[in-house]
Amino acid sequence: MASDDWTPVDEGGGGSWLDTAKGAAQTVDDTVRSTANAATFGMADRFAGAMEGLTTGKGYTAGVDEQVKLSEDARKRSPYASIGGDVAGSLAVPGFGAARLAARYGGGALARALAYGGTGAATGAVQGAGTTYSGEVSDYARNALIGGALGGTLGAAGGAVFGRGPATPRAAAPTSEQLHDAAQANYGALARSQAAYEPGAFARAADDVENRLLADRYHWRDSPATWRAIEEMRAGGNPGQLNTGANALVDPAAIEWVRKGINRIPQGEARATDRASGEIVKDALDDFIIRPPPGAVLPGAANAREAARATERALEARGNWAGHKRVEAVDDLITNAANTTGATHSGLNLQNELRKGVRTFVKQKGGESPASRGGFNEAEIGALTDYTRGTSATNLLRGASAAMGGGGGIGIPVASAAFGAGGGAAGQYFKDDPSLGTALGVMTPLAGMALRRAGNRRADREINEMRDMIARRTPMYNYRQMNNPGTVPGAGSPRIAKGTRDALALELMKQMRPDQQKYESW
Repeated sequence: MASDDWTPVDEGGGGSWLDTAKGAAQTVDDTVRSTANAATFGMADRFAGAMEGLTTGKGYTAGVDEQVKLSEDARKRSPYASIGGDVAGSLAVPGFGAARLAARYGGGALARALAYGGTGAATGAVQGAGTTYSGEVSDYARNALIGGALGGTLGAAGGAVFGRGPATPRAAAPTSEQLHDAAQANYGALARSQAAYEPGAFARAADDVENRLLADRYHWRDSPATWRAIEEMRAGGNPGQLNTGANALVDPAAIEWVRKGINRIPQGEARATDRASGEIVKDALDDFIIRPPPGAVLPGAANAREAARATERALEARGNWAGHKRVEAVDDLITNAANTTGATHSGLNLQNELRKGVRTFVKQKGGESPASRGGFNEAEIGALTDYTRGTSATNLLRGASAAMGGGGGIGIPVASAAFGAGGGAAGQYFKDDPSLGTALGVMTPLAGMALRRAGNRRADREINEMRDMIARRTPMYNYRQMNNPGTVPGAGSPRIAKGTRDALALELMKQMRPDQQKYESW
């Protein structure tokens, strides 16, 4: 019976529904078989054959021969379902960096043709060799050449026409280390500025920040370095002395000297209060340059221009430093999650640990959260909050993985027993083949682990994308974008182009090399 066009048979005793169920089950089985073979470059038949040979005593070669024969029978019995499985399996094959490679060389039609053609040739060659089972080296080489030629040709054409996805910014998001170095460079440039400010205005700024600290219940006994910085502000920030005289000037170098004193407060719990109050003083130093009080900038057009440039440098320094701290916080979440799951779950529970870490980071208490105190804006906190809930695709992968024992531990034997027993019963009922239970019992935990790792990769990619989004809210990224205004292909249609390329190449291979189908004459 051909399952793609089977017709229920009325046997009087309700046999039609049983034939229908058997036909549907057979079609599903044929689809899954072709999908698995396409997604694994023909390795699924080899793996299943090895398991069959091991469990029945037939041996590897006989087991693989039997599985290849079953795949050929499935393709003849269910041609349309098998083609659908080939397409699904081709979409599951990784793109091997075709979109990124095209973007590296400008993203134009020629770049896309070369990138998709090159990766298509490699994919087609592996597919051609992987789906050859003759045992002859010449056949493997010949079919690899056929597959490579088809994949390369189709890839070049499809990539040029369909490989362009949504436009995305060309500029790369800066890393935490790059933002740190940029902020240090910004503060260094600020210290070399020739702007000049009135010492009295700087002293009044010291009075204002002292009053704020006292209002927030910081005391000089707990924050000696902070109060030293306040006295230096009153002295005009002049290194080495606390009284500069009435005619002294304050410049950015003197302000930076005060800042460096605060930066040298030691880390550790014993000086935590001093460091916290010192951050308030550092903000006041930035504010003095960014928004100088009335009369603070000494008169003169040249000095006004220098003060304006100093304001720009201070804004860049503050923005890059704040961005560095935000990106560093996300990096710490990722690192801590990886360390925890590596120590306790053999790396299988990364997604859950990432969500737990982010959930703690955005959890509010008294209207504040670590994220809000760290300078994250509403959009960033919203994205992090959504991450803790997971996308539909991520949750589906995680749920399927858990059901199949992908989390490891006791889940493996439980899933293996459950699916093995169920598969054995189904195989006996629908196909008179109880060996299906053995295959499912072995394959289910492996498939569950594969799904879990796929979910982990997806969760890791999502949080890294959020980290990049956070890094883009910085002067350093704005500078990169201003100097790289172009766009490159995104990640929309390129995956469809890649999957279509591979599926077409696979179908054409099956038509062009009938002499290499070892079991054609069976």
